[in-house]
Amino acid sequence: MSGTLRSICGEIVLAKPLPNEEDLYQRIHDEGIAVSIAVWDLMYDKLGDAISAINLLVSFYIEKNEAIPLTDAQRILEQTRLIRDGIQRIFHLKDGPLQDSRWPLVPENEREIHPLIRDFLTHYVGNDTHMINLCVSFYLDPLDPQPIPVEDAKKILAQTLSMRVFLDRLRRATLRESPD
Repeated sequence: MSGTLRSICGEIVLAKPLPNEEDLYQRIHDEGIAVSIAVWDLMYDKLGDAISAINLLVSFYIEKNEAIPLTDAQRILEQTRLIRDGIQRIFHLKDGPLQDSRWPLVPENEREIHPLIRDFLTHYVGNDTHMINLCVSFYLDPLDPQPIPVEDAKKILAQTLSMRVFLDRLRRATLRESPD
């Protein structure tokens, strides 16, 4: 296996705080930048479910002090794909219909997402998800597949916890009641 990927998976690399993060939260407050309840419900329903699934799966093996088998490593990657797809759909970054069996349509008047919020989410959730993908993909190398050791499972868990902490803080900063 590549030494380069080993060093990426070998260190916990959480999304770094933005240099002016506190100023950005102050701007959200001062300008009343909001995200509708409908969008937050969708994010917690879809993104939150995928983050929770990874968290529970990884926690199960950590508590048993066992490596994550390849089949469950594949499940982790499936969940990170759902997160990436969710961000693209919620923020209209993906072509195609926004409504299907898994993605209900958010009312048109509640769909607009301020660019600052979009940047925040793609920075934190995108970077943490990317790091999970790198770590898991390292162990799913078709030339040398291996279970994910507990040490690296803990790093994956830290990524999911980082996303949850960020989402909770952003939700508190932006949640506004719907006019209806």
